[in-house]
Amino acid sequence: MKWLPARAYDNGVYVVFSNPVGMDDDQLKNGCSMIIDPFGDIIEECRSFEDSFVIGVCSKDKIFKSGGYRYTNARRPELYADILSAPHRSVQKVAWLDDKT
Repeated sequence: MKWLPARAYDNGVYVVFSNPVGMDDDQLKNGCSMIIDPFGDIIEECRSFEDSFVIGVCSKDKIFKSGGYRYTNARRPELYADILSAPHRSVQKVAWLDDKT
């Protein structure tokens, strides 16, 4: 569980991660749904193998103080605007998605 807190920290955002409990086809889902703050700290987490939910308090203050917020304010879109506006065809190859649908 390193990548979720890292992404919240990198981007300076709250992350709400939901994950089912039980079998999903041939994969066991263990739940562990959580709310992570902009500093990468888990503020609430479901720790039961039963259906459950948690409620967490989010404050704007944490967003403005986070490193990710400073990175967003320091960005320079004029340096990459041409790349983002170039024509592009998005392609997703998902293993479980049938190409016929």
